[in-house]
Parts: sequence; C-alpha cells; structure tokens
Amino acid sequence: MKAEIEQMKFEDALAELEKAAESLRSGRLELEESILVYDKCIMLHNRCAQLLQDAKQKIEIYNPERGEKEDFEA
Repeated sequence: MKAEIEQMKFEDALAELEKAAESLRSGRLELEESILVYDKCIMLHNRCAQLLQDAKQKIEIYNPERGEKEDFEA
C-alpha cells in the first residue's frame, strides 16, 4: 500500500484521502479496520503534503522591474 501511495498524483491521493476519511467518520468500521484506514489516511496526507511542498519549491515569480525570476517565498 505504501509504494502505491508514493506513486499517486496529488488529485488521486486527495480523493483517496477524502474517501478514507469519510469511511472513518461513518462509524461503521470495526476497530482493527479503523486503525488500518487511519494509517492509510496518514500516508495519503503525507503524500499530499510532500507534493504540495515540491510544487511550492518549483514556483517562480517573475519580477519585471529587475527583469529576472526569483524563487517563490511563502
């Protein structure tokens, strides 16, 4: 499961995270299954967070006054 999650695109990981979180909120899972789904949610969250961080580092802002690009600062 971890290797599969590590290959997911952001949109796929987010959709899967939303689906898994909804199953936890439903209250219909047994304890053992809830723990597995919770662990999956953590891995999906981490994947989404990593992809967002990677995207943030790639963003550049063009500064026309200086005629050059500069790194995005949040």
